[in-house]
Amino acid sequence: MKVTYIDHSGFMIELVHTILVFDYYRGEIPAFDQSKKVYVFASHTHQDHFNREILDWQGDIQWILSKDIRIKPTDKIHQVKANSSYIIDELKCETLLSTDQGVAFMIDAEGVSIYHAGDLNWWHWEGENSDGENKAAKNAFLKEMDKLKDRTFDLAFVPLDPRQEKQFSWGMLAFLKSADAKLVFPMHMWEDYAVIERFLALDEAEEYKDKIVKIEHMNQLFTIKEGENHELYI
Repeated sequence: MKVTYIDHSGFMIELVHTILVFDYYRGEIPAFDQSKKVYVFASHTHQDHFNREILDWQGDIQWILSKDIRIKPTDKIHQVKANSSYIIDELKCETLLSTDQGVAFMIDAEGVSIYHAGDLNWWHWEGENSDGENKAAKNAFLKEMDKLKDRTFDLAFVPLDPRQEKQFSWGMLAFLKSADAKLVFPMHMWEDYAVIERFLALDEAEEYKDKIVKIEHMNQLFTIKEGENHELYI
């Protein structure tokens, strides 16, 4: 299994028979075996998560797009809404409600379980939002995290946004406390990859250090292997 960090919240996952691309909006798509089925996901319409050029990609592709993306569904373009479940070919797709716009994805493909948050995060903005707005954002986020209790993911892609300053870690920590994920890829970092080390330096992050993948640059490739006890490592 291979994971490529494309840029921002964009990732490509290569399985034995399947390619999955999440929230592409710019950057280089790595070369891959063209005989594999491709599934392209877009969590919402924000320009840093969706680029209409994905609809021009050629090949054996299915597109799974949040309903806020205005497009006419076809036999290859599937629109999904929050808190729903879908079967597309042999792929299972579940969704959560984003605390910003659109959905978060929970995917099962070839026996691999994947969580991609999109913009589902604890969006606390000190000095920008009112106390009431920040409280509402917290409650909405934790409501979705409650749905992840007792869930296990092989791969998780979770926001770690440095713009939130002192609150940058809240969403990531809440996810890690709610779900069991073998490997967690931080995203939505705006190319400030030092935020990962800031997170790992926190006392609250100590027990999760072995799960967090250290991303250093765009188009970084990670080859993931499975141990004897089904643990995943790079």
